[in-house]
Amino acid sequence: MKKVLSIILMSFFIALSVYSFSKQNQVVTGLQQGNYEAVKKLLLEWEGEAPDDPDLMTGWFNYYLHRKAEYKNFDGYMKNGNYGVYSRLVYVKDDLNTAISYLDKALQNHPYRMDIHFGKINTLLSDDDYSEGIEAIVNFLKIYDENKTEWYWSYNQSFIDNNWNVEETVIDALTDYCDMFDYLVERDSIKYVLDEILMRFPDNVIFLNYLAHYYSAGKDYDKTVETLLTAYQIDNTDYIIVANIAATYERKEEYDEAEKWFTVLASMEPDAAKKYAKQGLERIKNR
Repeated sequence: MKKVLSIILMSFFIALSVYSFSKQNQVVTGLQQGNYEAVKKLLLEWEGEAPDDPDLMTGWFNYYLHRKAEYKNFDGYMKNGNYGVYSRLVYVKDDLNTAISYLDKALQNHPYRMDIHFGKINTLLSDDDYSEGIEAIVNFLKIYDENKTEWYWSYNQSFIDNNWNVEETVIDALTDYCDMFDYLVERDSIKYVLDEILMRFPDNVIFLNYLAHYYSAGKDYDKTVETLLTAYQIDNTDYIIVANIAATYERKEEYDEAEKWFTVLASMEPDAAKKYAKQGLERIKNR
């Protein structure tokens, strides 16, 4: 989502509902200031004037999501595998459910509002609601199967009118969501959604790499290598795939194969790949 969404966010002033934008701007400002009573009053007024406006629903979503949320410190393992103290935003469960219900209401009448789908998915995954977040991803993909072009963003901006790339935006978003998965929990759900993603994008080596990561987290190194070799056949210039093949063979203690792939990696760009390959070759030599 990185490049495309930055373009979307920079361009959204081009053809939007001035009314919705004005109201939503006031909502955002009120939430940033913590003035929740004023925001609620504004939303009720907006509801009386345009009860079916999807941007009104996103306003209610943000109101309920953030009005009682607070950052809390935790001590434990983070998603990157490191142990330590970390901070995260914690939502009140009832408010979270109410917030999501407003997005669901918006999507009933506006199923092609991609920003609302993404807001729902991101919120659920951020709250570690993996099963529900993954279900939301799959539901989005089913709608995407029906419609590959005519999508909309906030304030009902048209992807077509703004010349935004739908598939690229979807792939970037799915990549972000795969980064958010905890591959040690909800493993059945994660495998299910990775299979669903690869059904739509079978030659995308990024998603094949995530599938390999899933297998590696479960210590199924044979499946890990098999998946990575499939990715390598699709794109033999991807140094991350080559590095992961080499590292997996090293974990399997198949050092001849590991040395072979670290040697391939040593000839690839960038310099970080060469450095990683050199370290791997030294480990194998000195084992």
